[in-house]
Amino acid sequence: MAAMMLSSCTGLRYSTEERPLYTGFTIAWTEEPAFDAKGAHLELAELVRPSANNEILGMRPMVALHNSVKEPKKQKGLRFWLKYKVGAAPVYLEQLPLDDINAAMMNRMRNRGYFDAASRYEVVRSGRKASATFTVSPGAPHVIRSLRMGLTNGDALDSAIFLMLAQCRIKVGEPYHLARLTEERARVADRLRDQGWYRLRADDLVWAADTANGDKTLALHLRVKSTTSAQKRRIHTIGSVTVHTDQDEVLPPTDTTRVESVDMISYLGMYRPEPLLRGVFVRPGDTSSLARSNAMQRYLNSYGVFRNVLVAYAEDSLRDDVLHARIAMIPLKQFSLFSELNAVSKSNNFAGPGIRAGFVDRNLLGGAEQFTLDVNGRFETQVAGAEKGTNAYEVGIKAGLAIPRMLLLPEPKGLRSSTPTTNFAAGYGLFRRINLYGMRSAAIGLNYAWRRDRKVWHDLQLLEVSYNNLFYTTDDFNAFLDENPTIRRSFEDQFVVGIGYTFTRSTKNHENQRTWLVYSLGADESGNLLSAIFSGTRGVRPEEGYTLFDQRYSQYLRLRPELRWYRSIGARGSQLVTRLLTHTGISYGNTEVLPYVKQFYAGGTNSLRGFRARSVGPGSYISEQEGNFLVDQVGDLKLELNAEYRFTISGFVKGALFADAGNIWLLNEDPSRPGGAFYWDTFVSEIALDAGMGLRIDPQVIVIRLDLAAPLRRPDLPAGDRWVFNDLDAQWNRNLILNIAIGYPF
Repeated sequence: MAAMMLSSCTGLRYSTEERPLYTGFTIAWTEEPAFDAKGAHLELAELVRPSANNEILGMRPMVALHNSVKEPKKQKGLRFWLKYKVGAAPVYLEQLPLDDINAAMMNRMRNRGYFDAASRYEVVRSGRKASATFTVSPGAPHVIRSLRMGLTNGDALDSAIFLMLAQCRIKVGEPYHLARLTEERARVADRLRDQGWYRLRADDLVWAADTANGDKTLALHLRVKSTTSAQKRRIHTIGSVTVHTDQDEVLPPTDTTRVESVDMISYLGMYRPEPLLRGVFVRPGDTSSLARSNAMQRYLNSYGVFRNVLVAYAEDSLRDDVLHARIAMIPLKQFSLFSELNAVSKSNNFAGPGIRAGFVDRNLLGGAEQFTLDVNGRFETQVAGAEKGTNAYEVGIKAGLAIPRMLLLPEPKGLRSSTPTTNFAAGYGLFRRINLYGMRSAAIGLNYAWRRDRKVWHDLQLLEVSYNNLFYTTDDFNAFLDENPTIRRSFEDQFVVGIGYTFTRSTKNHENQRTWLVYSLGADESGNLLSAIFSGTRGVRPEEGYTLFDQRYSQYLRLRPELRWYRSIGARGSQLVTRLLTHTGISYGNTEVLPYVKQFYAGGTNSLRGFRARSVGPGSYISEQEGNFLVDQVGDLKLELNAEYRFTISGFVKGALFADAGNIWLLNEDPSRPGGAFYWDTFVSEIALDAGMGLRIDPQVIVIRLDLAAPLRRPDLPAGDRWVFNDLDAQWNRNLILNIAIGYPF
């Protein structure tokens, strides 16, 4: 019985020595390739298909699931989903076309310039399992001794190709590499199409190679094929531009308007022509351009109100170098309702149902403006912990208007990636923790968002005005605040009137890039402009501070830099992701403490996952709240480092191994929170650390994430007892934290 269970868990249930389960492969080199050995190894590894089933601690649970579920009668339903979507069919050695893979490996090495490469393979059997070993002999590579592009004495096309030699990504001294040469040829063809050679394609260009020297070097020349027609050598211009602003598949057009030499055809009368014309980058007489056409399609799609945007060109019947542009915009439904029911279990032991409903108008003012109105509510109860049975509820309403252009501010020049957006927002919320406290808040904001290109984002919060009010407290909670005056000040009623800006950039240039960075620099402030005005009109600041509508306003500065590093590993979609963030908030002038809602916290589903939400720090502070009043532990400074290895288990079932480290601190000593202040000589010893594993269901629509983590180091314990490995055995049910969330943590 035990043997049968082990066989099932390891996926060997139906394997035999004659039909062994395939467990993987290795690639061995007789000598390492002289150039890009890592890239060559990865390229060869991608040829070995199908992939072996993923193994976790010697087990193959997805194969075991597949084997244990009976064959479904229909290709739908729970049984089919479990067997073929979650589960993974076992991969047997006989499914690998080993001879074809071996031949492909030799071909790929020759495409990399190793023209004398050879390969062989061997099957390694072990009972009912088998693996394959490929041994590759690369030999010496052919390298490029000279490089030419186009002709100096040819026609306009040859001359344009010649001028591109300075930007050529292939260099003399590199090995011959067919994939890179093909990529460079496509790049040159695209740039030529940007300059008006509309009909030209990459296949109309050819790399000519000369190996006559016989010394494993070659001369390369990129030129136009002799068979390329004269029509493809002509530069094309735009004859007319027609825009179908709200094309309907059934209704005929109802109105045509000419604006700036562009014919705007309307079917439903939905849009004013001017807002859409901003995204039409071609005009009659322009030279045709592939880059301009692609940018126009991306820009119009970024309005967010079209189901599709089609850009097409038709040839003129009389002039073979003239094109007529046609842009068709197919709109989404203008009005829609949405609703969402959910049940949430948080890492702070609170669980309960929630509801969200709303309305969307995708063309409020006739210029593709999007208006949204949504209301939400949630009820939660603490299902475990010292305050088990504590209830909380939250309700809110929010309205937003997104306008696809810059209002009040000049639009940055040269924006072609997406439309800049002006966002107006207003909202009201109420949160009540029964028998403890209640808070309400109101906010309005003006925000601008734009992208310089596909790698750079800008987000400017030109105005943020919010008011937070602690409208209800119990006697016990008041007593707690009296004992913690700094926390009381953070809860005081106060205005936030400020601005903010975030710059984000990615170094990812293309989809196949294996390593890239995403970094953001964010800053926001409150009260500085008001203080400058009041100091000039009211004189010296009174002891109670300046007030706005008889309420003190906050004055602070927050800096929020963040860095993420992504690295693809292997050929099976695995990825290593790390994140570093260092957030700092400084209060001054009109206030002594950052507002409660603007302070930083650690712990929870997207932070330190081995600790309950907002339960870490500040520093080595040990909370003395009797029974824990459920006041979040917050601070002025946050340092956090996360690392996560992500891998595919089967289909859209993903796995992860992760570790998190960090804490929050106070910038100034607080007698009511001893040990909470930041000091350079002690902060390292106050770092909290956790580790865990995760399961993610990622069907490319929404990601459902379950992360199980445990603390490894707790800064709130005495200095010599902060490592808590031993606690994991004795109190595993209290130390393991299950985080349930939507989306990846970073």
